[in-house]
Amino acid sequence: MGEADEGSEVCRLIIVDDEPIVHRMVAQIIDQSDLPVTVAGAFASGPEALAAASELSPDIALLDIQMDEMNGLELAHNISEKLGYRPIVIYLTAHRSFDYAQEAMRLGAMDYLVKPIRRADVLAALGRAVRRVEAERLERIERERLRNQLGSVLPAAVSHVGPAEETRQRSIARAAREFVDEHYAEPLSLADVSDHLNLSPGYLGAIFKAEYGIPLKAYLRRVRIARAKELMRDPRMNLTEVALRVGFEDISYFSQSFLQETGVRPSEYRGGGRRWPK
Repeated sequence: MGEADEGSEVCRLIIVDDEPIVHRMVAQIIDQSDLPVTVAGAFASGPEALAAASELSPDIALLDIQMDEMNGLELAHNISEKLGYRPIVIYLTAHRSFDYAQEAMRLGAMDYLVKPIRRADVLAALGRAVRRVEAERLERIERERLRNQLGSVLPAAVSHVGPAEETRQRSIARAAREFVDEHYAEPLSLADVSDHLNLSPGYLGAIFKAEYGIPLKAYLRRVRIARAKELMRDPRMNLTEVALRVGFEDISYFSQSFLQETGVRPSEYRGGGRRWPK
């Protein structure tokens, strides 16, 4: 492991590749760097890595796509299922096929490196992965505070139905709110939430607005902007990264939504760290 900055929390990396030389090269690159990364385990096959995943709890996984028994794409999915979370995935392959790259990125890969690996590419990919891990750690630390902050986002309940139906509606609205709070960073719509709850979009939308006095779509936007404001306190994250982390795929739409919620654009809010409107 390289010399990490004082106070940095180390990121745990697993390497899965059927070529031992790759294990040695990556470990050497990390040792000679200042990245806060340690190699928690190196494996020659997918089943070996999957068996050790729970014990190692990796933050980052460097996976060869083409392996016998279990390829890297399958391994990433299986590790996520086993751990209950998805490590940051970087794929390694000797294949330059665009189809591989498309499939890797569709399944959530952060980077796609072609062999023979180059030191600069590995360091750049790991650097991006470390920043993503640190942002996710910040998200976990801040989640409870964010939940408390979001209490002020919602107006008082305005439901006017009988006690039994009111209890049911509140349970449904609360379940929808909790789902949004957990999945706001993903592509999400009223239809997605209603599918999750096995309800029609129209019915769920009416219940949510009756309970909280705000459309579910507007609540989702407020959650995303509230989280974006937290992430923007990290000067290492640019606005595009912030937007992607909170579920906006279009930076222009993110800027427009931020302006509507806060009265200022993201760049003005960040202001080079000089002013931070509440």
